[in-house]
Amino acid sequence: MHKNDDNIEQLMLSFLNDKLTLEDELYLKKWISESDANRDQAKRFCEFYHNIEAFSLLENIDTEQAFQQITAKIDHPKSNIRYIHILQRVAAILFIPLFGIQVYSLFVKNSSSPEWVTLRTNPGMVATVRLPDNSTVWLNSSTTIKYPQSFENERIVELDGEAFFDVTKNSKSRFKVSTPYQASIEVFGTRFNVDAYHGNRAIRTTLQEGQVVFHYQGKSNIEHLILKPSQTVVYDIENHELKPNDLNEETLTSWKDNQIVLKNTSLIDLLDIVEKRFDVQFVLKTAGLEAERFTGIFHSQQLITVLEHIKISSNIQYKIINESDQADHPLIVELYKM
Repeated sequence: MHKNDDNIEQLMLSFLNDKLTLEDELYLKKWISESDANRDQAKRFCEFYHNIEAFSLLENIDTEQAFQQITAKIDHPKSNIRYIHILQRVAAILFIPLFGIQVYSLFVKNSSSPEWVTLRTNPGMVATVRLPDNSTVWLNSSTTIKYPQSFENERIVELDGEAFFDVTKNSKSRFKVSTPYQASIEVFGTRFNVDAYHGNRAIRTTLQEGQVVFHYQGKSNIEHLILKPSQTVVYDIENHELKPNDLNEETLTSWKDNQIVLKNTSLIDLLDIVEKRFDVQFVLKTAGLEAERFTGIFHSQQLITVLEHIKISSNIQYKIINESDQADHPLIVELYKM
C-alpha cells in the first residue's frame, strides 16, 4: 500500500489524537523504520504538532484545525529547509522544547536496553505525556519527569515538580513515583496528584480515585501511609512529619484542566498556584495580607483577570514590575494595601 507524504502526515496526526487503526499504526511504524529521513520527518512533524498544542494553552485555539491550516501552507519534501525554519520560529516564539512527548511508542520501542527519557516543561506551561504503559501524566509548570523507554518488572518514574497521574491498571506491576526527597508514592492503577518541587519545604499528594501508598522518612524509620480517595497528605521535609492539609481536592488538581478553583483559599496558596500557572513572582509589600481568603473559578488564560479578582474582592492593589527584559525571568508583581 503506497501512501504519499500528505497521507503520512495525516496518519501521524491521527496517531497523536489516538484515532489511528491498528493496520495504519503498523504501516506508520514500518514507514518510520525504513530510513533516517523518514524518522527525522516524523520527529519534526511531532515537534511541530506539540508546539501548536502547547500554544492552545495560551490562546485556547483548536489545535488540530490550527495545525491543518498551517501545514497546508508548507510545501513537502522539496522544501524541508522552509519547514525547519517554520519549526524554529514557532519554538522561538513559544520557548517550548516539548519534543517527542506522545511520539514515544513510534521511536523507542526497538531499543534493546531501556534508556531513560527526560522531559521538562517550561515555566508557565502545562504538557501531557504518554508513558510506555499508556499511563497519562499531566506536567505542571517547570516540572521534570524521567522514565525508562520501556517498563520491565516494575514501573518507576522520577518527578521533580508537579504532576497528575492517570495510571494504567496492572496488578502484576507496581507503579512508583520517586521525588527529590526521601518520599515516594506507590500504586498499581489509580489517579493522583503529586506536588514535589525541589526546594519546597513540603511534598503534597492528593488521591482522586483508587489507592496509593505514601512512603516517607519519619523521625527514625521509613513510614507508610495508605491514602483513600479525596484524601491529601502533606509531608514536612525538614521535620520528617505529616502536616494538616487545608486545600480541597479540586483546588489541588484543577490546574491540569487549565482552571484555577478557589474555595476559601488563603492568599499564600492562591499565589503559589498563580506563580506556577503564569510564571510570575509575587512580592507582598504590606504586612497581614496572608490572612486574606478567596473563592472563585477562573477559566481565563489571563493573569490580569486573577489580579483584578484579588483587587475587587479584597482591596489588595497590584503593580506589575518589568524587572528584566529577558524572557526566562519571571514577571514581578507587587501586592499591597493603601
